[in-house]
Amino acid sequence: MKITFILHTLLTSTTVQESAIEASTFSDITAMSVVLFFFLLMVIALLLICREAICWYFKINRILEKQEEILRLMKEKDKKE
Repeated sequence: MKITFILHTLLTSTTVQESAIEASTFSDITAMSVVLFFFLLMVIALLLICREAICWYFKINRILEKQEEILRLMKEKDKKE
């Protein structure tokens, strides 16, 4: 009878431990997912801010405007000919 009780206690405690492990694993995965989501959000925001700063520093926006003006002038020239 003692052996049956000990086996029953061991089996139930492992099941409880397994379910506790599964529950903690789920909450850990959820927490990690939330942290990862916010980390990626911050990285994307930082890249967008840095992109604007890099475009300003290297005058990429001005270069683009000048190229568009050149194309417009070339098209006008082609129409006249």
